[in-house]
Amino acid sequence: MTSPAGSRPASAGRGPHPDNAMILIITSKQDSHVGAVARYFDDAGVPWVRLNTEDFASNVELTVFPAQGHGTILVRDSGRVVHLQDVRAVWYRKPDPVNVAHFAACEPAALDYIEAEFTEIILGLYSLLRHATWINDPFTTRIAHRKMLQLSVAASVGFATPQTVITNNPETALAFARGLSGDVAIKSLGSIAVTTPSEDGGAIQYGLFTRRVSLAELESVKESIRHQPTSFQEFIEKQYELRITCVGARCFACRIESRTGDLTADDYRFDTTGLIHVPQKCQELEEKLQSYLKTFGLNFGCFDILITKTGEPVFLECNPNGQWLWVENMTGLPIGQAIAQELMSAHEGVVGQGHLEIETTPL
Repeated sequence: MTSPAGSRPASAGRGPHPDNAMILIITSKQDSHVGAVARYFDDAGVPWVRLNTEDFASNVELTVFPAQGHGTILVRDSGRVVHLQDVRAVWYRKPDPVNVAHFAACEPAALDYIEAEFTEIILGLYSLLRHATWINDPFTTRIAHRKMLQLSVAASVGFATPQTVITNNPETALAFARGLSGDVAIKSLGSIAVTTPSEDGGAIQYGLFTRRVSLAELESVKESIRHQPTSFQEFIEKQYELRITCVGARCFACRIESRTGDLTADDYRFDTTGLIHVPQKCQELEEKLQSYLKTFGLNFGCFDILITKTGEPVFLECNPNGQWLWVENMTGLPIGQAIAQELMSAHEGVVGQGHLEIETTPL
């Protein structure tokens, strides 16, 4: 499990520690967020190990005794060993599927089987680490990613939510659109994009950011609706959006100001880093944010909240292991430090000898 060029190796950490307690980071080689958190572990003398899941089939030697609930993971390229019983906290960041390309001589069906077995092994390891504190538990995360349930939970804790229907019935979709006072927003329910190789050696990407569609446009593609259930929402004109990253009881809010008249008015992700980002207080939302996290059993979440022209906050979605480093880099909000402290304080006196004070950023 090698790390990206110029960053730490797959297993890293330093300093002696009582009882061999440690923090495990589960992610992928391309994840740039790790360094923004792990530097605080190093400062506090907390041992930590990074596992890049795509390399699991080629770079891990595993021995597990399930009945006893313990075992070891040897990371071959670094020689570091993880004793499952010593893991006190786990940061489930951005793992990738296991790469089994080195089994290329196998038949495609055999490759599918091998990948499925490695995936099951990884999930089994997660289940044996339930004694640890997670940001966030991967089984909880899988449920919390479901956008249909997100809207239901958000409404139950008091958030305003957009009118929404998910359907592949053309008449239902058109009736919904006709009942709105404005346009429709079409959104992806799952992955933002899927990439596949192209014949010229490049790549073709299929995906969908939030797009504004008029009733006339929807009527013109009426027959295609029946081929794929789609999420249709009322399009809400906004003043700006809030990206709020909650870490435990702390919430770090950033106002993102889209440009009028271009695609960022539909979805800021069309030009995220080209937009103005401003730290902002959000005390009036924190009770609802924390209630939402508690309902799902999460201690971390990245919320997208739209602020209407009249100043009303509207819940859009919450990513339970979302991206936040760009917000920290553009605003100075100490999100990485907060994550580090949350992981280290999970078992105060067992994980970590040091204590970090969270910096405050003037608003």
